[in-house]
Amino acid sequence: MRASWKRTESCKGPPRGTGREACLPPGEDLAERHMKGIEVQQLVDDELYGLELEVLAGKKGLARKIYNPRIQKLGLVITGHMVYLHPHRVQILGNIEISYLRSLSEAESRRIIRELCKNNVVCFIVSRNLKVPEFFVVSAEEKGIPLLRTRLVTSIFIERITKLLEEKLAPSTTVHGVLMDILGVGALIMGRPGIGKSENALELIMRGHRLVVDDAVHVKKIGAIDLYGEAPEMIKSLLEIRGVGIVDIRHLFGVSAVLDKKRIDLVIELFDWDTSLECERVGLREEKFKVLSVDLPFVRIPISSGKNVSAIIELACRNFILRRQGINTAVELEKRMQRSMEGGVE
Repeated sequence: MRASWKRTESCKGPPRGTGREACLPPGEDLAERHMKGIEVQQLVDDELYGLELEVLAGKKGLARKIYNPRIQKLGLVITGHMVYLHPHRVQILGNIEISYLRSLSEAESRRIIRELCKNNVVCFIVSRNLKVPEFFVVSAEEKGIPLLRTRLVTSIFIERITKLLEEKLAPSTTVHGVLMDILGVGALIMGRPGIGKSENALELIMRGHRLVVDDAVHVKKIGAIDLYGEAPEMIKSLLEIRGVGIVDIRHLFGVSAVLDKKRIDLVIELFDWDTSLECERVGLREEKFKVLSVDLPFVRIPISSGKNVSAIIELACRNFILRRQGINTAVELEKRMQRSMEGGVE
């Protein structure tokens, strides 16, 4: 169950400063974008997002890959302005585009369709179950460009396919740690192997909090700043406890003890306590942890014998909620001390 990577030499000891990256194997980085792309066939096979697509032509091109989550509604391009065409995007034709093609002479319509198909477009999708000009079908088949059709109106289809593409093509990475939902806060608990991440996760589950994933957290960047963590299918709801083995939290504690996906709000690192190391005592300094180029609030908790670490993790999440509401105890204490030194209220 344990991830195969180890801490690199440059990452020995606890992190310091802000903007720290996770310790990964040489050549890997949390900011790396894993843009694998999805095949057009996956759009046709979709059932979750309700695209309801049928193939009209270009079946041999269904293996073409889509790498860009943005779509393009042909619009001005259909009038012959090919300079505005982005062939690497999914091309949408609605009522306006199809009506325009029908309004042209057959020769002009064929010319535009021929020009479109010359650009090696990833795929065309026609909405509203509109009848497609026969020459369009023939040209797409000849060029091996998938020509698809949906019964959905254009606006609804664009909303659904955009959601699918953003989800499937989101930058992603895998982080070694445990992701928990603690009081609604997505807490990513990290630390060296064997430091007690899973054991503390178990204690938190017994306190009523929820497990998202243990060991290998698959992180996706949705939008500009939102990071979501989920479990690979193989290890969903599983937790490894040293000395006991792998246990299924869903079976042991019920469905309310697990969560499929959670937005990551806070990163907590557990590290071995060493008196020679600096540790935050007041809480005025706010550290950040960078994942996929997104800065997340970062808390470091020293581990030593006799400490109730799970309670401290829960406390860190409660404190995060307060700070999000504008209540910062450390800042309040600093203000009291300043007023006291100035002869004000103690």
